[in-house]
Amino acid sequence: MSIDAGLPEADALAAACAAFGVSAEGAQLLHHRSNAVYLLPAGAVIARLAPDTELRRARAHVGIAVTRWLSDSIALRPLAGPQPVAGNGAVATFWPYRAPQETATLSDVAILLRRLHEQPIPPFPLPRYRPLHRLREALALDAARRHPALDRDDHTWLTDRAEELIATYAATRFPLGYGLVHADAHTENVVSTEHGFVLIDWDGCCIGPRELDLISALPDHFHAPEGDRRQFLDAYGYDLLAWPRWPLLRDVAEMHSLGAYIRLAPDKPRAAEQLAVRLASLRTGDRRIRWSAIS
Repeated sequence: MSIDAGLPEADALAAACAAFGVSAEGAQLLHHRSNAVYLLPAGAVIARLAPDTELRRARAHVGIAVTRWLSDSIALRPLAGPQPVAGNGAVATFWPYRAPQETATLSDVAILLRRLHEQPIPPFPLPRYRPLHRLREALALDAARRHPALDRDDHTWLTDRAEELIATYAATRFPLGYGLVHADAHTENVVSTEHGFVLIDWDGCCIGPRELDLISALPDHFHAPEGDRRQFLDAYGYDLLAWPRWPLLRDVAEMHSLGAYIRLAPDKPRAAEQLAVRLASLRTGDRRIRWSAIS
């Protein structure tokens, strides 16, 4: 497979669990967006499955390597054993389950990001951040469908807008410099452990501008209160909003979020509805429209 046309199903989960040596019996689907995420009750294990493409396999290898290298005060470590597991059309990683306890705040996220950004470059190869790469893949997938999720006008607008943002990104200098970034840091990707709050979901980690990790608290479409945004930036120790180019990364992040919904829209009506909401608000520039995450 070269393009991940759909997320793995239960048969791929069973095969991956058998290969890793855990039971898939009673598996509960928690999320079905960029990955299929299952809770395996028998061993309190989280299994994350993605289509077995070259990109997804590489991302899984990087996520495992980085979380094993980072300290327990920053990242949740994967389960011991050879990972990732690939086969039956899927690539899978396995993690300890951490039941929800206290909820992380944006300030907690900022503190974790500060710790992460103070780390040196890991002593193994990491990919460079490629803005909107996943969106462009999703657009190519949709164009090849018999019944695309996007009409021709929306497809053309997204393609042109993505190229514009990519060109602007390439010409931009970032004050905080480049280093290891998580690239998807928000309160839903934080869990509580015996070491305090730590970050999870490292699929997109890479070498990129550190400002990239500061953008998740800022987009208007998720309606983070202004006070929360200020606390986030104060906790990190850098006022991203004082940098005139910050809307570039906001716009890239918002466009990037469409990729998963383009993939899911033909088979998931709620994803199709959310895709329409997000696309309409971007095309009209209406920043008052609230977005919802569909799992």
